[in-house]
Amino acid sequence: MKHSRYEQFAIVTADSATLFSQKLNDELFRLKDSDPVVYFSESNPFYARIRYIVDESKPESIAEASEVEGVRLVCLQCPYFNAPKKDDGTPDKRVKWGDCEHAELGRVLKTAPACDRLYELIREGDVKLCFMD
Repeated sequence: MKHSRYEQFAIVTADSATLFSQKLNDELFRLKDSDPVVYFSESNPFYARIRYIVDESKPESIAEASEVEGVRLVCLQCPYFNAPKKDDGTPDKRVKWGDCEHAELGRVLKTAPACDRLYELIREGDVKLCFMD
């Protein structure tokens, strides 16, 4: 995820104290989550400059874009994930890792965020999701 943070400014002016107060409060309410700081003019009592911070996050992968939309898949949910098996052939649920041909080192934690390959398979229709009640 690419994060950027930068300053912005808003100017509030009016002809009367009542209107100025209303405009200023409205603007501060709009910017309440952006750490607003108000600077008043010494020469004009109905002029204010508001400095605020804008934070932006842009997804850099399909997985990050899906997570922004509320979809978070993990490696355990991927068909490429191969969990180690016990001697009797059943998956060993005690182990927290598995093998994956798309993992950088060939091994990945089962709770790790899924890579873009799983999301590509879903978009192409090669993998279907099943929702449980």
